[in-house]
Amino acid sequence: MENKLEIQKTISGKTARLELKGRLDANWAGHLDDYVNTLIREGIYEVKVILDNVDYLSSAGIRILVMQYKNLDKIGGSFYLSSVSDSVRNVLEMVGLADLLIHKTALVKEAPKHVPGIEGYGYRFINSELQNSDPMTVWVNGDPDKVKTASYQAADSQRINFDGQKFALGLGAIGKNFEDCKNRYGEFIGLGEAIAYLPTDNASIPDYAVMSGKFIPAIESLFSIQVEGAFSDAITFEPTESEQSIQLNHIVSQLAKITGHSKFAMLMIAESQGLIGMSLRKSPVNNKLMMEFPAIRDSIYYTTEPIHHRMLTVSFGYFDSDPDHELQKALRPIAAGARLQGHLHTAIFPYQPLRKDEISYENILLSLFGSSEVQDILHLLNDTREINGLGDSHFKNGTCWIGRIE
Repeated sequence: MENKLEIQKTISGKTARLELKGRLDANWAGHLDDYVNTLIREGIYEVKVILDNVDYLSSAGIRILVMQYKNLDKIGGSFYLSSVSDSVRNVLEMVGLADLLIHKTALVKEAPKHVPGIEGYGYRFINSELQNSDPMTVWVNGDPDKVKTASYQAADSQRINFDGQKFALGLGAIGKNFEDCKNRYGEFIGLGEAIAYLPTDNASIPDYAVMSGKFIPAIESLFSIQVEGAFSDAITFEPTESEQSIQLNHIVSQLAKITGHSKFAMLMIAESQGLIGMSLRKSPVNNKLMMEFPAIRDSIYYTTEPIHHRMLTVSFGYFDSDPDHELQKALRPIAAGARLQGHLHTAIFPYQPLRKDEISYENILLSLFGSSEVQDILHLLNDTREINGLGDSHFKNGTCWIGRIE
C-alpha cells in the first residue's frame, strides 16, 4: 500500500462509519484525529471505524484511537473498531487494548424515550420537561434609559448576590461598591452561582467569579433584569442537515411555540456560528460626553461582521410578547415586525464538546468556569437595517432551559 491514509465516510443518522485504507502512523494519526473532531462538532457522537485495509498501526495511531475513545465516552458517545486487519489486531492485543477498542458488533443502546418535539427552519427541537411546574419571577432594577445619557450615579447602584437559582443580565461590575466600580461598569451576565462581566477600564478581558465554599459571587449593578426560580423545560436543538445553522430569533420563536409561553426566561448553552452584538467600552457613569460624536465611536463597540465562529456560548435572556412599562424600556423585538421582544447577553468560551445527554446546566457551567476562560461578553442584537444590516446571530446546536413567567 502507498504511504498514505484514505478515509471514506458514511453517515447514517447520528452514526459515522469510517473506512480507513493505508497506514495509521505518526504522519497520518493527526489527520484521523482532526477528522473525528470535525464529526463531533457536527453532532456525530457515535463513530464506527473499519481498519480491514490498514496494514500498519504505530504507537501514534494507537494514541489517537484511545484518545478519541475516551473523548467520546466522556460526552456520552462511542468510538469503536468494528473490524480490523490481522496486523492491527496483533498490535492491539500485544498492547492490551484489543478488548477496549474492538467490537465485533455495533454497541446496543437503549432506545431513547419519546419526548415531544417540533421541526422548523431546518432544525429539530426536542423538549425534555423537568420536574418543576412553578413559574419564575422577573423584575427590573434601575433605569436602562440612563445608558443613553451615560448619567448613572451612586444612587443607581445595587448589589446582587448569586447563590443559586438567580439569573440576570445588565450593566455591572465586580467590586466592593460603586466608588470602586465606577470606571469599570460594563455588560454582565449572572448564571445562578456564577457571574461574568466585561470591564470598561481598557482591560478588555472579561472577569468572572464562581461560588465556592462560603464565597458568594456578587455584582454591583446599575441596571438589571433579574429572574429567580427553577426552569421547567430543557429543549435541545440540532440541524436536520449537518451544514446548517439557525438564527437566534428563529430559536426563540420555536421555543415559544413548543412551550406555549408568551413570557419566559432562557438559559442557552450552544455552539456559535457567528455573533452580532455590542458592548460598552466606556463606563456610563456621569460621563455624558461619551455618547456624543465622535467620542461615541470609542465608547461603544458594535460588531462589523459576525464574530466568534465555532465557540461555545452561554447566554441568558428574557422574552415577552406583552411587557409592562418597566420591562418595555429594556426589550427590543427579536426580529423586524415581531411581537415577541427580548434582551440577551452571552458569554463566549473556547469550544468544547458537551455530553449529548446532559440536561443539568449546573454541571456544564461548573465544568466551563472550572476548566476554561471567558473570552468575551456581548449584548446580542438583531441588526435589521435594510442596506447595511448584518442580520442576526447564528448557532449550530445546543440546549435551552426555559422558565415560565406569569
